Amino acid sequence: MKLKKYQEKKEKKKNIMLICIGVIVLLGISLLVYKTFAVFNEQVSFPFMKGKVDYYGNSDVYFAFYHDSEKLDSMPKKDNEDGLIYIDSNCDNEAIIEWDSERWAPTVLNLTKSKTKCTLYFGKLLELDKDVPIVTSGNGLYKVSHSVSEIDQEWNQTEYRYAGANPNNYVKFNNEIWRIIGLVNVKTENGVEQRIKIIRTNDVENQKSFEYGYSWDYKLNGVGSSIGNLGSNDWTDSQLKDMLNGIYYSSLSGECYKASSNPTMCDFTLEKGTPQGLNEIARKMVDKNVIWNLGGWENSKITANKFYEKERGINTGNSNRYSSEWTNLNDTKYHNGIGLIYPSDYGYAVGGNVREICLDANLYDYNNNDCRENDWLRTQQNNFLITSYSLSCDGVFAIDRIGLIDTSFSNVDDPATIEPALYLSKNVKIEKKLSDDYGSMNNPFTLFFYK
Repeated sequence: MKLKKYQEKKEKKKNIMLICIGVIVLLGISLLVYKTFAVFNEQVSFPFMKGKVDYYGNSDVYFAFYHDSEKLDSMPKKDNEDGLIYIDSNCDNEAIIEWDSERWAPTVLNLTKSKTKCTLYFGKLLELDKDVPIVTSGNGLYKVSHSVSEIDQEWNQTEYRYAGANPNNYVKFNNEIWRIIGLVNVKTENGVEQRIKIIRTNDVENQKSFEYGYSWDYKLNGVGSSIGNLGSNDWTDSQLKDMLNGIYYSSLSGECYKASSNPTMCDFTLEKGTPQGLNEIARKMVDKNVIWNLGGWENSKITANKFYEKERGINTGNSNRYSSEWTNLNDTKYHNGIGLIYPSDYGYAVGGNVREICLDANLYDYNNNDCRENDWLRTQQNNFLITSYSLSCDGVFAIDRIGLIDTSFSNVDDPATIEPALYLSKNVKIEKKLSDDYGSMNNPFTLFFYK
């Protein structure tokens, strides 16, 4: 009997021991799972000391640092002698870098796997007015001085415009190749400031373009600002403005007008749009607070300088328009900062050895004196501009296919090509690189956010 009780007691202790061992094993497995799936999902902040990383736990995050294409031995220090700043980063395993410029250190988000590799890119700022050589002939960046008599003297500050037949002003934007018009005066709530202005041109090879045939507007008499049966030349109320700042800006599909009284479907989705609309990063780069001037004029037989003045005036002509400005306060539907270029933009884009002759000529005569052959904004299509023809309620200016600016074919319901233009936010900068062909089509400027 005693032997039996002893054996039962021994068996009970054995079972308790097995249970304890099992619990310990389960706790170990749970801890391992937690370390693998829970800890790595936290935000991980890495303090840097002399370019080295204090690793977080056993996560094994590896960093590499680059300037241009050169790999650096360590991360540049804050306020370093070379003037390098944080530009961009990428990580594998779907991890994301959030950079803190005050701490001068990254935070790694979505860290779910060990041995994650992250690359941090450092560079310098490129300033068009200081770092790009100013030319007086040929292709390149020109100074443009204004002497505006009829409007606020703030507009008289010097601008910088790319001009010539084919200057190196290509820039990567929206995963596409756009072109930089220049460093341009704009009106903001703080007064006249300067912004980088860019345009999506139709001359880039292997890039889907806006097809010929869009209308500037189409509305019947009494609809919105229209006082005729063709439409209105008030940009704040136009169908094209709504399309560019609606379905194009948001990468959607929907109704648009293509030289017809009936709307058609336009597809700007990122997957299959022709062309695709703006992606999320591009939308954040657009300055939506710029006030676009909508002053019109009665003909194109004036110089680029004179047109610059008229565009910033208050002449709204015969239309029933709402305002001589396009702002986020007076827009009736959309104000996302996507517009078209001005007549003066086209005029200032002429370069070469005929620049001075052309700047003294009327924009109506740009098909003469080789002006059109030395103007990179000229295309072989009729291109709509944003400026209205003030002697008509339904006329706008356009670049004629032969290279002059006119209104003879450009009623708002006529078909034409469009090339969207916009101003970049003041927090969007250009990375300064060492390459001699930087800004060419094959090596376009690189944009990034800098605060």
